[in-house]
Amino acid sequence: MKKSITMIMISASILCAQSLQELYGEVANSPLYKSRAETIEAQRQSAAAERYEDGWSMSAEGGGAFPKDGSSSGGEFSLSIGKEFTLQHSVLGAFLRQNGEYAKLGKTVEINRIKGRIFRVYGEYCIQKEALKAQKSLAAVYKEMLKQIDTGVRFGEFDSSKALMAHLALENLNLKIVETQSLLSSLRSDISSVVFFDGEAVCSSLEYDMNYLLNPANSAFRPMLEMGRKRAKEAMALSRSRIPKLGVSASYSDEIDTRRTMLGISIPLAFGNRNEAQRSAALHAYEAARSEMEALNRAYESASGALSERLSLYSTKVQMFESSINLTTDTLIEQSRLRFKAGEESLLSMLKAAETKLQMIETLIALKIKRHDAVAQFIDRYAIDPEGVTK
Repeated sequence: MKKSITMIMISASILCAQSLQELYGEVANSPLYKSRAETIEAQRQSAAAERYEDGWSMSAEGGGAFPKDGSSSGGEFSLSIGKEFTLQHSVLGAFLRQNGEYAKLGKTVEINRIKGRIFRVYGEYCIQKEALKAQKSLAAVYKEMLKQIDTGVRFGEFDSSKALMAHLALENLNLKIVETQSLLSSLRSDISSVVFFDGEAVCSSLEYDMNYLLNPANSAFRPMLEMGRKRAKEAMALSRSRIPKLGVSASYSDEIDTRRTMLGISIPLAFGNRNEAQRSAALHAYEAARSEMEALNRAYESASGALSERLSLYSTKVQMFESSINLTTDTLIEQSRLRFKAGEESLLSMLKAAETKLQMIETLIALKIKRHDAVAQFIDRYAIDPEGVTK
């Protein structure tokens, strides 16, 4: 049965037609990704350099010959040049190819994690925009109250202390609005630190494919760990192999009465260059890679179950608070305002109704952020491409 969940945040259209998908598209050219990719490439080259020896060599010798039988003496010299070739179909060649594939998969993990970072920050940005809109709407209600109270003070219906209380309540709300605006600015800066972002977004409601999110096959770590297991297996085979290279050489010598040229070929012997420590390390690395894959599958199964329960709980709470805000608190505020205007209810009751709505808005925003962060943390932990999560 296909599961889905709706979250009010994330995908959006940005001014100048800049969409969230376009932000994802900029990740591969971002300085953050490039630095991580270069680090991965350096690790790949380092692993290859430890095992790969392929280059030219040259040697020269000179000396003199002085025969004991009294024949002609003179100088002699020899010159030789050689090169080692890696056998591309050998175990070493297979290891180097898989080492390259492992690096590519590592770069995919980094791209998904950076996309996940944008997913998280952009989602929080959209939620805070929603909070700002609700706060400004409530501020308009407070201002309407103040008009009534100020009018009552002028005509002697209320004392000035009531106006002061209302002004303080509005000032408190204005401070919260400033805090939200500051947070929005900080979130915009966080996005801009990764990719170009011109600062404004029109957020919309989106549906999330929970089947995709909770499927372990969609973790970029899975193919990377599988390739890591294969690479470790080849490294183990490589530690037992003694014929990974082929050496070719040519030499020329000029002796007293002879000029000589020679061509040679060489391969390592099976009983030479044995390294039991290297074999033991390769074996342990292979076992570690196998265990890591098993650990990933178990952790994903456990974490996905916990995430599903959390999202279900958050969604239920969000729906409940949205319904209460839209129906209960708005109605309560309006009724309190009318009763206060008619002299049937105190100022404190009217202010209390407005404060209750503000508290419920803050609770609702906190729930939405927790829900969004739960998805974002799962995406980061298992390097899932957020583009596949959104429908």
